[in-house]
Amino acid sequence: METQKQKKPLEGIRVIELANYVAAPIVGRMCADLGAQVIKIEGRGGDAWRSTSADHTKTQFDENPLFDIFNVGKKSVSLNMKTEQGKEVFFKLLEDTDILITNTRQQSLVKLGVDYDSLKSRFPRLIYATVTGYGYEGPDCNAPGFDNIAFWSRPGFSADMAIDAAGSYPVNSRYAMGDAISGTALFGSVMTALYQRERTGKGDFVTMSLYNAGIWIMGGCIVMAEKPYCHEYPEKRNFGIAMNLAYKCADGEWVRCTVFEFERYSPKFFSALGVTDEMARLGITNMQIMMDRAEELVPIYEQCFLKKTSDEWLKIFADLDIVCGRLNHFKDVLEDEQAWANGYLQKYRCTNGAERVLTTCPVRLGSQGPLTLGEAVMYGANNRDVLEELGYSGAQVDEMMKNGTLG
Repeated sequence: METQKQKKPLEGIRVIELANYVAAPIVGRMCADLGAQVIKIEGRGGDAWRSTSADHTKTQFDENPLFDIFNVGKKSVSLNMKTEQGKEVFFKLLEDTDILITNTRQQSLVKLGVDYDSLKSRFPRLIYATVTGYGYEGPDCNAPGFDNIAFWSRPGFSADMAIDAAGSYPVNSRYAMGDAISGTALFGSVMTALYQRERTGKGDFVTMSLYNAGIWIMGGCIVMAEKPYCHEYPEKRNFGIAMNLAYKCADGEWVRCTVFEFERYSPKFFSALGVTDEMARLGITNMQIMMDRAEELVPIYEQCFLKKTSDEWLKIFADLDIVCGRLNHFKDVLEDEQAWANGYLQKYRCTNGAERVLTTCPVRLGSQGPLTLGEAVMYGANNRDVLEELGYSGAQVDEMMKNGTLG
């Protein structure tokens, strides 16, 4: 599609991010990609995710793609909110702010006087967005939450998707996937509140918990667990539609087909595997019979798939118009022409100049095309320009750096 570059949809919107780790900063990253001015408030030492993420890549803060993926395009101000002058700066920032994002625990927000109830009258147009572990009600409303527990474990995924066999164990959730899903969902709510404010002139309180997002994403599994369905987890290898399971190929890679129209596609599938006569002999004439007799069929199909490589199977099924895909490795995505062609991946430079790859914001507007990545930012890099824009003099900024208001 031919696109004509226009003003980005969130240009002119100011976002203050009083948050660390991932779920809340995801909202700021998406807003920044869409043109908003996003100012990240970092306390002493910076966002804790800077250190955690750098530990994973064994790099310094100036080459920190696991941090940058959630924070490019923002400005960073190292503001000590525990000082009176720090709070003065914060409130001055809020005067022209449209959206405040935080995952700071409620007790701390109240103590600082920056909880929603303390701000809503003073800043009636402000959209106040929060991420919590478990929500604002119930026995665990004040409990801290990380995605590996609140998103993956408590909603049921970690236990019920673990294969029950000798030597097996629950899969280890990695690199804030649940946080990213939760933050992306919250972004949608924030945009809804922003749209509503344009019509009413009133701000709003918007919230998402990691637990809420996990229950939503795992909703189908949770519904199937209720009575009278009582679906059992983990599902066994031979459960379901045998044509749709993953099978290992001659090259050690796995492929998986997806077929829901039995009459239309099963003859092609059986022919490709060379089992047409055998399926007729076994009486596999509809999808329900295939599901009921999966225990017999899976070993047959397993032996068939081992006769060809994954590339060969992909071509065979593509020619038959049967949906089939390889079970890729994460590293394969970096070489995937489809991902690059659509701008799902982009190259960027770390603050030390190293060129790396990041994933892009999952928003596509016809007027914009793929959204471009902003620049990586170091802790406190924008102290001076942000405060001087607020009207503080250079001498005042220098004094704040000396007295600990700015880290």
